[in-house]
Amino acid sequence: MARNPVSISKRPTLKKGELRYYVRFWNENTGKYSNARSVLSIVQELGLNEKEYPPTSRTGALLIGQELLKRGGALSKKNDPLFADYCASMWDWDTSPYIQGRIARGLRIGRGHALHSKRFIENYVHSAFPALKLCALRPYMLETFILGLKKNSRLRNRSINSIIDAIKTPLKEAVRLGIIAVDPSASLQKLGDDRKIKGIPTEKELSGLLSLNLDPRIRCAILLGAACGLRLGEVQALKLENIEGNTLRVAHSWSRFEGCKSTKTGKERVVPLPEIIRTELLKLADMNPHGRDGFLMYGLLPDVPFDCRAIARGFMNALAHLTLGEKYSTATRAEKTAALQPWKERNITFHSLRHFANAELRGAVPDETLRKLTGHSTEAMTDHYDHTTEADLEALAKAQEARIVPFIRTA
Repeated sequence: MARNPVSISKRPTLKKGELRYYVRFWNENTGKYSNARSVLSIVQELGLNEKEYPPTSRTGALLIGQELLKRGGALSKKNDPLFADYCASMWDWDTSPYIQGRIARGLRIGRGHALHSKRFIENYVHSAFPALKLCALRPYMLETFILGLKKNSRLRNRSINSIIDAIKTPLKEAVRLGIIAVDPSASLQKLGDDRKIKGIPTEKELSGLLSLNLDPRIRCAILLGAACGLRLGEVQALKLENIEGNTLRVAHSWSRFEGCKSTKTGKERVVPLPEIIRTELLKLADMNPHGRDGFLMYGLLPDVPFDCRAIARGFMNALAHLTLGEKYSTATRAEKTAALQPWKERNITFHSLRHFANAELRGAVPDETLRKLTGHSTEAMTDHYDHTTEADLEALAKAQEARIVPFIRTA
């Protein structure tokens, strides 16, 4: 049942026979009406003409409520920041009450996500709405802005959708806090997903990569992605203490912005570790110039692992090497770039190794068991930890040995 956007009520005052009118606004996000506000106070705050907007009648109260709605539901002229400034301040990690509130409530929010959202606001929203007040923002303005980005910018849909998210969150928060009565972005729709399907290297290609004379860290990173399904940040965060016999405890992920943090899903998981990979990881620990107890993917500094961009670049260099063969050592930059083009067309990246692990093991074990290896979350798996039973580990280990390890041994 459709709700009226403005609800009118009246209450008696201390003066006999006198009534005071109040308005409430329907909030689509909460499914409830806002707190009641005196129409007389709204007239005073907005500077309305009482003859045109009489606060003493039901009709006048409705006109006043509709006028406030037209202005975006601003509670006060004094409390009316610029739209773009308000959104940017919402994503400031050090000063945002929204971010501090989520942290205080034990809710997850990433520093990197906040930084990227703030940059989206600064790079795109500020220039489009340099002087627009928050209360003056209308849904059609956002619609025009987003469709303009789609038409005139070279941004992919995924990036534009991230801009929408960077706008929607502050506006929802503004409604929650009573700064505005109606969310102008409530009806704003995202663009279709245009992400390219992630390519997967073949078994022969993986074997070829592992036959190259690679940096030991790059080699181990490839092994962990292809056999254990680890994300790049999870690979970076590994230490010797994560190796527990023939299993690997994946407890953290590394972020350039936050350092060591929880995994993408916020869940710790235990995955089987083939002996051949375990041996290489132990050798890598012995090579660590900062000591065996540091990051397995050691970098220049003892408390910072090998940079994610260096690992990704090392993987792409390995792909170029595989393509060029013996010519790689003397190839020009242009030739190496050309050698990478077929891989880029297939959308092969380091993350493709996770897809390789998923594709190779799927069918050998139930999907639910496979998700415990890759750390893919589902609605049914909402516990903080994905508990992997001994039977799960045994089944996954057998599948690894049968379907992936042979390509490592033949490399």
